[in-house]
Amino acid sequence: MKDQKNCPECNGTNLYSQGDISVRGGYGPDLLPGAGTLFSSAKMKAVVCADCGLIRYFASQDALRRMAGSDKWKRLL
Repeated sequence: MKDQKNCPECNGTNLYSQGDISVRGGYGPDLLPGAGTLFSSAKMKAVVCADCGLIRYFASQDALRRMAGSDKWKRLL
């Protein structure tokens, strides 16, 4: 994900981000199955617009590489 300066929804500039978020919570679903390892879940980055509330999630580069080789994901044409 390129660092955008404006929100795609409202064009606001009040953006906040946090990275290294685990995609598999202790009681929640694995949001990127096949993108983690046996001992660690895949990571993602969240970007929140404080002007309109839009939240976007971006998979880490490591998770994207693992997804490409996983049988749990199918590429859309």
